[in-house]
Amino acid sequence: MKKYLCLAVISVLFLNGCSYMQNWWPFGDDAAGKETIQDEGSYLAVNPYLWQASLDKLAFMPLASSDAKGGVIVTEWKKFASNEQLKVVVNIYSQNLQANSLKVEVYKKMLKGNTWTEAAPDEKLALETENAILTQARELYHRDVMTR
Repeated sequence: MKKYLCLAVISVLFLNGCSYMQNWWPFGDDAAGKETIQDEGSYLAVNPYLWQASLDKLAFMPLASSDAKGGVIVTEWKKFASNEQLKVVVNIYSQNLQANSLKVEVYKKMLKGNTWTEAAPDEKLALETENAILTQARELYHRDVMTR
């Protein structure tokens, strides 16, 4: 009898935890199985469209860390040419969907001999990445508004 009671209590706690996870997770699944952004009940402290667009645009690079509450995404170093590696850091500063809410830094390493050395950050690529993220974020926002 005690076994069944313990099993029932554990089952209730587990099921209750599942409903908590649904409220915590900021993305829902639409009919096509793609992620969509929810405004209400989201744990994001930053603009959710900028956050999702940043993750989408950096999906080809392995992530070192991401902090949705702090609005920081850091990628691992990724080799793009035989003598070049890049690392991207994205900072999202607010809930606003504005250009000044986003900053992208692209760090670069060059292979000289057998040693990777830090090179000047690639400001042009950083600006292009910012623009791509902003464009994607606006598209996500418009898609979300149109489906309401």
